[in-house]
Amino acid sequence: MIEVRDLEKVYPTKERDFVALKGVNLKFEAGEFVAILGESGSGKTTFLNMISGVDAKTNGKIFFNELDVDKFNDAKWREIRNTEIGFIFQRFNLIDHLTVLENVVLPLILTGSDNNVARNIARRLLKEVELEGVEDKLATELSGGQRQRVAIARTIIVNPTIILADEPTGALDSTTAKEIMKLLQKFAAGRIIIMVTHDEDLAYRNATRVVRLHDGETVSDEIVREKNSTTRDLTNRLLSYEARISRRLKRRLVKQYPELEDELVVGKRHMVPMQRKYIPNNPVFTRKIARENYKQKRRINRRILWSFVISISMLLIVNIVMKNITAYNFNLFDINNNYRQYLVTNYEDSSDVITTLEGMDTVDEAALYYEHYVQEMYLVYGEDADDFLPITSSKTTYNKGVFSPKMVSLPEDRDNFYLNSQLIAGIYPRENNNVLVSSEFLLTRFYGYSIESVYNQDYTGTLPKRLDYFVGKSLYICGETLIDGGNDITNDRITDPEGSCFEFVISGVLNSYYKGIDYVGHIFTPNEGFDQYLYHLEYNLGFTRVDEYYDEYVSFYLDDIDQGIEINALSTELDADVNNYELREYQENKSLEDMLYYMYLAIFFSLIIISGTIDINIVSSSVVSRIREIGIYSCIGVSKKSIRNMFVFETVETAIRIVLINSALYVGIAYGFRWLYKYIVVDLTVFEPLFGVNEMFSYEIGFTISVIAGAVVFLFASVLIPSFKAANMRAIDALRSG
Repeated sequence: MIEVRDLEKVYPTKERDFVALKGVNLKFEAGEFVAILGESGSGKTTFLNMISGVDAKTNGKIFFNELDVDKFNDAKWREIRNTEIGFIFQRFNLIDHLTVLENVVLPLILTGSDNNVARNIARRLLKEVELEGVEDKLATELSGGQRQRVAIARTIIVNPTIILADEPTGALDSTTAKEIMKLLQKFAAGRIIIMVTHDEDLAYRNATRVVRLHDGETVSDEIVREKNSTTRDLTNRLLSYEARISRRLKRRLVKQYPELEDELVVGKRHMVPMQRKYIPNNPVFTRKIARENYKQKRRINRRILWSFVISISMLLIVNIVMKNITAYNFNLFDINNNYRQYLVTNYEDSSDVITTLEGMDTVDEAALYYEHYVQEMYLVYGEDADDFLPITSSKTTYNKGVFSPKMVSLPEDRDNFYLNSQLIAGIYPRENNNVLVSSEFLLTRFYGYSIESVYNQDYTGTLPKRLDYFVGKSLYICGETLIDGGNDITNDRITDPEGSCFEFVISGVLNSYYKGIDYVGHIFTPNEGFDQYLYHLEYNLGFTRVDEYYDEYVSFYLDDIDQGIEINALSTELDADVNNYELREYQENKSLEDMLYYMYLAIFFSLIIISGTIDINIVSSSVVSRIREIGIYSCIGVSKKSIRNMFVFETVETAIRIVLINSALYVGIAYGFRWLYKYIVVDLTVFEPLFGVNEMFSYEIGFTISVIAGAVVFLFASVLIPSFKAANMRAIDALRSG
């Protein structure tokens, strides 16, 4: 039963309020087929929207089964529209991208009905409305009359107590209109059918009661024929299925349909109606519809997907190219310029200079610094007579500094060592006689193997398999040649404690697989090791003028190189010359790096803005195009939460594809550019299988993860914010917007 008392609906406008309904008093009961007549703007459709909860009234009362609907919230109205009210619209309002069968079973899936039973009932209904054989067609592939039949089948399948038909024949020809009216008459028993129409002939030939509205007021209400049966046939074979009645099933059915209590006999088979329970948030329904939505809306989803994929790929390419090209040049500068080291020269007493420097708050470390060119040396790798390798005279290679070996003292603090990042095997020296040497120096000078692969075609030697092999091996540096009087050079002569050579032990190997580096010939050792070597030359070998063999300075390192120090003032204080010849280049390089960084940011954010604008426009147009669909879901009782979750599931589908596709593209971009990088910057292919390489190439994994994650967040925000707003719209507003 539906009753309205003094029902009013006013739409505020800029000029004046528009009164759509005014003082309407009507009551409808089961078995009535009511036609509401009136010209356009008389309030017919507004009346249907009021009594179905699709739109809100301004004043008056509405009673649904004697319950005051003022106590109904939106969720309650949605439940009623799913279980009690069926809609038939002039524009059909089918979900275009679903098949005919899926459109019909939609309300049943929402209530958790058995899928197979629901589909069987839907097929029977489609046969009844003469649509057998079109179950798998999309709604868009049907004619107007066929679409209206589908809408009727979707309405009837929930076995509603009320059918609201808004101009159900308005878009149909006269022949099809008659067929549609016959279908409505077929399902009229036990139900209230309220049909809005402007066709008087149609109204009087089919309705049991005709109500006429004019300017929102009831001007006539007449009974034209006896009303239909007031009892619904709940065991109608169209809308029921055969089942054996258990006590549990009977309890559930009687609770939902009390009138069946006397008919159902436990233990026997009966035709029974679908057991339906309204589920406000049905995950099965949500996932199924979301999956179908995604599948059927492939075109627009692909536009969204590929707009994001292309945008992300552009960002990844720009980032990995710019970062690695600039990083290579800046890294090359860092490893070729010891700009952290300040040198003091022309001093009187090194101890006084060091003491003064160590007392300064800004100085991290101060010590003597030595440089000494050496020639004769041997790499000893065993105890047998032949277990050593002499230094070779020449071998064409990348970096020519390898032919001018020079001993250089190390800072005590490893963090002050400018090649700290290039230590790829072993450890920083811990013992006085430990040394660090470059990989190219070891391979070229002792094994005669060039990093330029073209020069190794006739190579017959045996290379170690790992750079770690060199760690712990002895490097003997001789103060004078061992070649004398035809005596053979043996391991014993090299390692003789009383001999000419001083033993250093290799503690680590430095990376040198890049063209243009100038430290490959350096042998780095702690100051204590340098002092011991000088002592060996002067006292063990009896060399005179040892101080002429090396250069001595005082070096110091600041806590913060960027903070700097006033060199002229310090020179005056120390009464010496303080220099850092590479500091100016460092500062210029730093300025260039900062400038390139801001250029990179400008390019990066420009791409984000451009691609983001394109992405959000595509996504927004997708959401806007689906607002009518949201209105349809609201009319069949789908909850706001379920509608929101549909968009969440669909967005997750897209997000997963974005992550997978961009991850695959990233791998291709990273390894593709790395391959180019190796041939543009340096060819590492020879040494990778032998040693692996501490290359400067950065895969930018952290940035990639951040960009993809950011894109996914952006996708969710751009889809879910407007879709959540649309889900909260009233059904009438959503239908009008669509």
